[in-house]
Amino acid sequence: MATNGFAQRLDRFRPSTLPISKDSANPICVQESSCVSTTSHWKKASEPLQCTHFDEVCRMISQFEKAESVDIQGTSLTVGQVTAIARRSQVKRRTNKTTDHQTELIRFLNACVIGKDNLPSSYAKVAMLVRANTLMQGYSGIRWELLEAMAKLMNENLIPKLPFRGTITASGDLVPLSYVAGLLTGRHNSTVATPEDQEISALEALKRAGISSPFELQAKEGIALVNGTAVGSAVAATVCFDANVLALLSEILSAMFCEIEAAAIMEFLLDESDYMKEAKVRHEKDPLTKPKQDRYALRTSPQWLGPQIEVIRAATHSIEREINSVNDNPLIDVSRDIAVHGGNFQGTPIGVSMDNLRIAIAAIGKLMFAQFSELVCDYYNNGLPSNLSGGPNPSLDYGFKGAEIAMAAYCSELQYLANPVTTQAIEILKLMSATYMMALCQAVDLRHLEENMREVVKHVVLQVVRKTLYTAEDGSLLESRFCEKELLQVVEHQPVFSYLDDPTNPSYALLPKLQEVLVERALKDPKSESTNEKGYSIFKQIPEFLDELKARLGEEVAKARERYDNGDFPIAKRIKKCRTYPVYRFVRSEVGTELLSGAKKVSPGEDIGQVYEAINEGKLEGVLMKCLTQ
Repeated sequence: MATNGFAQRLDRFRPSTLPISKDSANPICVQESSCVSTTSHWKKASEPLQCTHFDEVCRMISQFEKAESVDIQGTSLTVGQVTAIARRSQVKRRTNKTTDHQTELIRFLNACVIGKDNLPSSYAKVAMLVRANTLMQGYSGIRWELLEAMAKLMNENLIPKLPFRGTITASGDLVPLSYVAGLLTGRHNSTVATPEDQEISALEALKRAGISSPFELQAKEGIALVNGTAVGSAVAATVCFDANVLALLSEILSAMFCEIEAAAIMEFLLDESDYMKEAKVRHEKDPLTKPKQDRYALRTSPQWLGPQIEVIRAATHSIEREINSVNDNPLIDVSRDIAVHGGNFQGTPIGVSMDNLRIAIAAIGKLMFAQFSELVCDYYNNGLPSNLSGGPNPSLDYGFKGAEIAMAAYCSELQYLANPVTTQAIEILKLMSATYMMALCQAVDLRHLEENMREVVKHVVLQVVRKTLYTAEDGSLLESRFCEKELLQVVEHQPVFSYLDDPTNPSYALLPKLQEVLVERALKDPKSESTNEKGYSIFKQIPEFLDELKARLGEEVAKARERYDNGDFPIAKRIKKCRTYPVYRFVRSEVGTELLSGAKKVSPGEDIGQVYEAINEGKLEGVLMKCLTQ
């Protein structure tokens, strides 16, 4: 139940496209066929709206055109005079030149520098959408035509450049939102980004969107456009969505590496896992092959992630309320003929939520780094090669050593960024997640290689045993034939990567341990002091066994490795029977990465970069859902 609940909540957040239709009859009507692809994914969130109540919303908004005055605590006040901004409400200035007043409002708020460091267009587009959503509640005194114009601009991906700095969301995002209003009013200093990353003027953007001329803002419309939390809440909503995805990814990766909700998800993912079944069988055969307790980074991961999930969920709910609220001031209720002064523009809920969220992000990154460090260390990774090197010669392949150094740097920076800056912290966690995903897929492939190579070695040892230890030259049976099971157990328990680069090397553990089994068998044989009844000593067979094994083992292992690299292997990948397989398939098939090795000359950063870009493009969310629904 906990797993399904988490999946359903996550699925509601940021889907794959932004839903603004190009339907000429109703530009705000949502139609799936005309959704514009973007990194801000809102398509599924809009599906319940499919043109069901826009006529009513239009009627609600249009009623302001008929309202000439409203009563505030018994005092008649024209709508055009309800334009107070923060403490300016104390200034005794009144004017009937409402259009000029709105124009001046936008002019003086255009006070920032639009340089190289601008708010990313994806955030700016979401801010426009959030602002349109809040204005559609029907309490802001704004024309329907302005909302239609915003929809047309978003449909054409003509997004105004907003300043990266200049707002504290204390009286709403006045300054950045004034640049949205600047586009609608055709200000000469308004710069618009096109889908081709070109810069055009506001007038050109309006023309491309099919808007005949700039708007002259009427009473209340200027303050309605700029006095709200749309920019802060838009960025926060995007960050919350990414944080939810990365939190779920961290649970899946923890399960792939190996408080109630986190444990439930991991238990669900590991249930029926082929790796878990194999580990259980091995542990039952030899309890000493596994520590009595798993290490902290794995064993306590549900308890570590559980509180972070609670924090992320609380922040998400807070931001959901914010982006669906009416947050300008004053609010005009035509049905009751009153204007209400309030402080919904205050961005404290956003700030508090993001403060808590970035601490959770840092904690997730810290756990991810701890698990990554154990994964690449051959002392902890249960037989995989050091640094997860995938090449045949470990002396010329350092695998993920550079990636581990990068992860340490990411984690250090994340601890710093998680204090003052949430959006950059999310990007660092994405980098860490991409790096960790690549390392886990490398580990899966190496485990698969290990299983196939072990079978090859066992097959060769078995053939050599039957050739050299079963019968003597005269055809008589030898006592050494009973060593077959013990020799195969040596191969089973010896880590493959401890000898794979040179299996016949006498300084590696495999051959000495095989020889040790034969010597012990010979010493236990009461007839071994001289010869057996046929005149053959077990000791005499040991050199023959080792010589034959050396002659065949190196050649067969090299051939098997070549076949594996070409995709020819007898043992299928266990990951295909695991619930985390969609993540592996995403990294290997959809992104197009392969087992990294020094021989292929592809750097880890190249493949990690591809995974990181795929995460940024919003391709991971559906993959995570598949892990939880299989």
